[in-house]
Amino acid sequence: MKENPKFTAWSKKWKNARKEKDTKRILVLWSEPLPKKWEREVWEGDLGFRKNNEGRDKGEQLIERQLFGNENGLIFSDGNSDKRFRLKCVYQNMPLVNQKKGQVIADAFGLLEIGKKRRPLFIEIKTTDQNPWFALVENLQQVHLARACARRIQKFVKQPIERGIWGLVLAPEKYFSKKDTDMKRCKELLERLKDSTTARIALGISDSLKEGHIRIIASNWANC
Repeated sequence: MKENPKFTAWSKKWKNARKEKDTKRILVLWSEPLPKKWEREVWEGDLGFRKNNEGRDKGEQLIERQLFGNENGLIFSDGNSDKRFRLKCVYQNMPLVNQKKGQVIADAFGLLEIGKKRRPLFIEIKTTDQNPWFALVENLQQVHLARACARRIQKFVKQPIERGIWGLVLAPEKYFSKKDTDMKRCKELLERLKDSTTARIALGISDSLKEGHIRIIASNWANC
């Protein structure tokens, strides 16, 4: 891997934006063109649960184990989603960038089934780290990069999928109640993104993963 100074600078803007909590700034970043020569080049390997953390599950590791342990897929309920959405997680620790600095890795990658359609979904998992706004912007950057290499992802998955890539922030309910102002900003950003961009992100609660459910508490997902 070689360092791409332009990509490093671009990635740093997103890193700073996680702390700034400025909706307008995020909209500007989403519209900025990506630097060249940053894409992950090798997409080989079998899809599946990749990290070996058996015997020491805790925090985010526990959520990841529950995500990948449900063979029938997870059903979304409540919020702005409905039971037509089913998630099947297929890969953990999904790197998107071929760079030493500014690397971006999604905690999980899955396929969101909406009727007979399958849509790629990049998932950011949290338990206590940072706050909902921080996690939302992290996930938005992942989706932005993933959309820029959608053809590679299509080839990697080896099955027909929808072109538009969506995102999900997944955490315990108490994570989203840290500060009322954080959730207000998140919901405002989701609405602005829906009005002026194609970015689609949801915030989901992980507490019912054992029962096969993810409850959506905020989203700008569409129904198809």
